[in-house]
Amino acid sequence: MFRLRMIGKIIRSAGLGHISLAFLLIFLVCAALIWALDPSIETGEDALWFCFQAVTTIGFGDVVATSLAGRIVLVCLSIVSVFYLAVVTGVVVAYCNELVRAQSNRSSVQFLDQLEHLEELSPEELAALSARARAFRKGHSGRNRANP
Repeated sequence: MFRLRMIGKIIRSAGLGHISLAFLLIFLVCAALIWALDPSIETGEDALWFCFQAVTTIGFGDVVATSLAGRIVLVCLSIVSVFYLAVVTGVVVAYCNELVRAQSNRSSVQFLDQLEHLEELSPEELAALSARARAFRKGHSGRNRANP
């Protein structure tokens, strides 16, 4: 199960801790600016909610910036958030791909280890190894036909 805490660990291990902290600071500054500059945003909580809606693209419309200054701040926050979220998404996807690749490599090493020690395998183990080889070939031959 993929947990939210895991994303934090991935972000830190990828060296994005400073960028994440900077994004949080930009988010809070934008919320403060919108609260100060836009008369339709009456509370700090509304400003934070409004910025959250913009960053997540939810946009319920229950809180709306009406001033030009508020809208400009929101545009800037939206642009920054699109890039930040794209980077985080890319890092998480790369991490997941690396996990799959590592698992595949472990499977390949185990498979090769069994091939190197065929004479030590029992008939049941040989049958299981043969079934794995057939499944592997079947899986790869279908891919080759689909992608000539």
